[in-house]
Amino acid sequence: MTASTSVPVQRDSRPGRRVIGRRPQAGDGPNPVLESLRAATPALLLFMAARVVGLVVLLAVSRRSVGYTVHRLAVHWDAYWYLDIARHGYDHAIRAALPGDGGHRYTNLAFFPVYPVLIRVLHTLLPVVPWGAAGLVTAGLCSVVAAWGIHAAVAHRYGSRVGTLAALLWGIGPTAVIESAGYSESAFTALAAWALFAVLKRRWLTAGLLSLLAGLTRPTGVAVAAAVIAAAALEVWETLRERGTSPAWLDRLHRFAAGGNPAPVVRGPLWRPLTAALMSPLGWLGFVAWTGLRLHRWNAYFRIQALWKSRFDFGHTTAADFKMLFTRNTPVNLYVPVVAIVLIAAAVLLVATIAQRQPLPFLVLSLVMVAITVGDAAYFSCRARFLLPAFPLLLPLASGLSRTRNRTVLVAVLVSATAVSALYGAYVFLYAPSPP
Repeated sequence: MTASTSVPVQRDSRPGRRVIGRRPQAGDGPNPVLESLRAATPALLLFMAARVVGLVVLLAVSRRSVGYTVHRLAVHWDAYWYLDIARHGYDHAIRAALPGDGGHRYTNLAFFPVYPVLIRVLHTLLPVVPWGAAGLVTAGLCSVVAAWGIHAAVAHRYGSRVGTLAALLWGIGPTAVIESAGYSESAFTALAAWALFAVLKRRWLTAGLLSLLAGLTRPTGVAVAAAVIAAAALEVWETLRERGTSPAWLDRLHRFAAGGNPAPVVRGPLWRPLTAALMSPLGWLGFVAWTGLRLHRWNAYFRIQALWKSRFDFGHTTAADFKMLFTRNTPVNLYVPVVAIVLIAAAVLLVATIAQRQPLPFLVLSLVMVAITVGDAAYFSCRARFLLPAFPLLLPLASGLSRTRNRTVLVAVLVSATAVSALYGAYVFLYAPSPP
């Protein structure tokens, strides 16, 4: 007799559903949350260790006291505005220009509500915690949830080892210090990662709700909405194809994209992905509409963003910044070449993600995030931070590192990256003249 191998058939937790051709994953059992957390524990420990190293280095190289440095993490640049919203709520009008501020007028209406609401909830539950500390604790908890979500989403498709490396790489990126500061990127990344995980698990209503909340967290919530809508559209298309009601040319295109005839999957009712697609952009659209009502102008949101030098100019400002960097002989701050390298690396990694044939929602999230980052006219120093939630860009690196057989080399690379990230993070928050 000859031994035969077979691909296990794993049943979904919902009645009448099964996934064919996929090995059991963390989160498929009777208690998916605990199983997913147990599988992600090594990733979370490594991630938290990396962030502790970053904070220790930050405190070590600071010329001021520990209290001053921690306070700076809590109130530096955008963090101040999030605390302002958490404490006092939103403005009713655009604030007058401050003396000596170059005539610039600002308003906290440029900042989305989910992260300050979380700060306020934590401070309400623990009123003895100062507001600044509440902001840092909220951001720290969100970063752990984000690392967990990255592991869950990546491990579902590529395995736990790649998921662990992806979560760690997210924690040691050039701007990973933001994950320990009072910024909204960690909360947004958590919502984005878990929304993509819900899409992969075909939990459409959960994905739609998380996408809605992501749209209430950062302007780039449109990237999460686009990823959910694209995945929902593909689900509807595949369902119609399997029912024999899609056009023949779509069937041929699908077979070409899938590399042949994919194994059939028993799918649920169409109203679920359709509902997710309709829900996903409502958070961002709702905030835009609310700001218009608040200031009694239909384009209030876009005027507010323009006050903060944020507008989409199709990359004209980015091209001008690159031209200035490579054609002028004047000294530049350290962040300028670092951000330039990050943008170039993002473009290269985006091509690699397409070659890697990542799941459609991963590709769409990365594509839209890169397009927004390159096309926006905001401060050049902020561009690397804008890319922080685009964790699928890390997968080509994580996949390559996972195949490294020499453990000493792997550890040396990761330790070196952690040290460089920690030093650059300290520079960004303590000495850089522009916002991170």
